[in-house]
Amino acid sequence: MTNSIIDLHLHTFFSDGCASPAELLNAAVNLGLKVVSITDHDNLNAYPEARHIAARLGLDLIPGIELTSHWILPDGSGLAPLNGRDVDVLGYYVDAQNEDLNIFTQSALLDLRERMIDACALLTQAGYPISIFDVQDENPRYTGARQLIEALGHKGFGASWNECLALFDSVWPKVRLSCSSIEEVIKIIHQAGGVAVLAHPIAVECTAGWLQSGHIELLTRFGLDGLEVNHPRLDPTARAHFLGLVREFDLIISGGSDEHGGNGLFPRLGSEIIRYEILNSLQARTQRYIDKSSHKSEALSI
Repeated sequence: MTNSIIDLHLHTFFSDGCASPAELLNAAVNLGLKVVSITDHDNLNAYPEARHIAARLGLDLIPGIELTSHWILPDGSGLAPLNGRDVDVLGYYVDAQNEDLNIFTQSALLDLRERMIDACALLTQAGYPISIFDVQDENPRYTGARQLIEALGHKGFGASWNECLALFDSVWPKVRLSCSSIEEVIKIIHQAGGVAVLAHPIAVECTAGWLQSGHIELLTRFGLDGLEVNHPRLDPTARAHFLGLVREFDLIISGGSDEHGGNGLFPRLGSEIIRYEILNSLQARTQRYIDKSSHKSEALSI
C-alpha cells in the first residue's frame, strides 16, 4: 500500500528508468496515486504518450523534467568548492510545447552523448574496450550513465552492478562538465513557465559536506524556487538540515520517490509523503514565470 497519493519524481526508459510510460503510470494508479510527474533527464519525450495514458487512467500528470547542469562557484565567493559533478535541477509545470525548452533539451541530449563518447574512450584506453554503440544497444532512446554501466556488465567487464559502477566512476570525473550552468538551467525552466527545484540536494557535495546557507543564498540569486527535501536519499538528519534552509530562504519544499523501476517492480513508487500543500505551492509559484513562456502552459489545465 502506498504512503502517498502524490509522487513528483519518476523516470521512464526515455532516460535512466526501466519502465515505459504506460507501465509506470499503470503501476502508479494500481498503488492509489492521484498526481504524478515524470521527470526524465534532459527531455520531455515521454510526455506526449504519457499525457494521454494519464487522462485515460484519471491520473493528474504534471509536466516535469530533470535538467543536468554544472555549478562552479565564483572566485572570491568564500564558499567551499563543489566536487565538479553534475547538479540536477527539477522543473515542474513547464510548458511542454515551449520552443526554447525543446531546443535546450535537444542540445542537452547531444551534449550527454558526447560526454558518454569521451567516457567510452577513457574506458577503452584503460583496457575495457567499449563504444557508444554498445551504450545505445542498452537503450536506443537515451545514452546515459546507467546504460554505460549496464553495457560494461554485458561485455563482461564486471561481475556485478557495483563493479561496473566502480569502473564508470573511475573515468567519469575526468570527463568534461555538462555544457549548461545551473544558472542557465534555472533560467530556461522559468522561461518555460515552470518552477525550479534542486534535486536530491544531499548529492551536491562540497568540501565542507552538505550545502550551507551561503550556497543556497547564491542559488536563490539565480532564481531557485525550492529544494527536494522529501527524497529517499535524505535521512531524518539531512531532511532537518535542508528544511532549515528552505525556511531560511522562503523556498518551496518538494519531493518524490525518484523511482526508476521496471519489469513490474516499483519498490519506491509513492514512498515519500507529498501533501497537496506542496503541490499548491509549486503551482502558485508558476504565476511568477508563466508570462515568460512563449506559449501558455497547458500544464495548468490538467
